[in-house]
Amino acid sequence: MNYKKQIDPELKKIAGNIPYHKLIIRCANIFQDISFRLTRVPEGVDHKNIVIEGYKKLKCKVEIFEPLHRTEKLPCLLYVHGGAFSYKASSYHKKLACVYASKAKCRVYFPDYHLLPKYPYPAAYEDVLGLYKYITENAEALGIDPEKIGIAGDSAGAAIAALICNRYNREHLQRPCIQMLVYPLTDIDMQTDSMKKFADTPLWNARNNKRMWLYYCGNLKGENRYSASPIHDPLPPKIPDTYIETAEYDCLHDEGILYGKKLREAGAHVEINETKGTIHGYDSALDTKIAVRNIKKRISFLRNGFWGKEKTA
Repeated sequence: MNYKKQIDPELKKIAGNIPYHKLIIRCANIFQDISFRLTRVPEGVDHKNIVIEGYKKLKCKVEIFEPLHRTEKLPCLLYVHGGAFSYKASSYHKKLACVYASKAKCRVYFPDYHLLPKYPYPAAYEDVLGLYKYITENAEALGIDPEKIGIAGDSAGAAIAALICNRYNREHLQRPCIQMLVYPLTDIDMQTDSMKKFADTPLWNARNNKRMWLYYCGNLKGENRYSASPIHDPLPPKIPDTYIETAEYDCLHDEGILYGKKLREAGAHVEINETKGTIHGYDSALDTKIAVRNIKKRISFLRNGFWGKEKTA
């Protein structure tokens, strides 16, 4: 189907079909890395990086974006980029990290986690878990308010973020104060209506999704493969307040909604934003009205979660 007739007119310029296989991943990541490094950090945002130990004690680089000249304790957002567990962070992820830091007045920790095809599950999860432990254990020294540590992710990054939030209790860690999941990947079974319907949508589709899960969990046998799938993961006693955003023409649409319902049934406060006329990754067109409008909703959620509705720093 030609989805350019259905989606928001502003998004037509990015609505291309992108193949997904190992050769494409290798080539794309060369470009992704260059593009990310060449993307300038805007005025008012400070940038530095650190290295932590992640999966199997391998080194994991972490970019940090924070409001300039803020030395007091601030909230922290651990932001996990998407990209099918395969692609490095893009230029627009860097820009979003800066927006979150500037507008939500928080320190953003942005991990360069290990990727497919070389590193299947649980490498990426273990990298992000290692970073969350580092942040919580060193909050005071890092200028972070230990009671205001949240986690966010888009697509595959949202799957990792959700697992961290589900497992904080089992990992003997403090509870994240909020989680923000943008068009999240949650279900390895791939049996929803949107997954069956959207096999040829732009940027991402069910065919690519099936191959991604095979790459990511092909090393797992039987029920063990569900360990990477948030919707199959046991929920903790207390779930962080949650924002879930979905795209209309996206194979992941329904599993995002179902995951939100699961959290609500378990007693969580969940805000679901079903964006219309959108495709997976639509916010890569950062300057479009539809992206700006929905990013404002994310900022509002972050500010309320970190600062409260009465005080927004």
